[in-house]
Amino acid sequence: MFERLLHVSQARAGLGSHDVHHIIRSAHHRNSRFGLTGGLIFLDGHFVLLIEGEPFRLRERFAIIAADPRHLNAEVRNTASVPDRLFSGDWMALRLQGETDAGVLKQFDYQPGLPVASFDVQRLQDFVSACCKAAQPSSAEAR
Repeated sequence: MFERLLHVSQARAGLGSHDVHHIIRSAHHRNSRFGLTGGLIFLDGHFVLLIEGEPFRLRERFAIIAADPRHLNAEVRNTASVPDRLFSGDWMALRLQGETDAGVLKQFDYQPGLPVASFDVQRLQDFVSACCKAAQPSSAEAR
């Protein structure tokens, strides 16, 4: 059994794609060591994170993520026990503003910050999965 966590936050002012690529490089290293997988989306100055793995390791890692000063207004949208991973082959998939498929954004009627009123847990999870699984690889994955 795995645990899956959905998290939304706002980036600190001035944080850009270079900073997010640094975050992903660190995440790949750590997540591979701890068996964590997931997807990170950075759109309109907001992060959407879906992370999954063994419950103890996930909570341990998320405590560090939650305390990171590079984001604020952090909101855990859901934590659930799940039998399978959505991102079994991705230590941390990444989609940035220009790399996110416009069709997916339109399909989900994307709104900055992904407000709870429009993005319940299932819709948010489906959004992250669709963005990260779309055909356009992020520049971090292409390296």
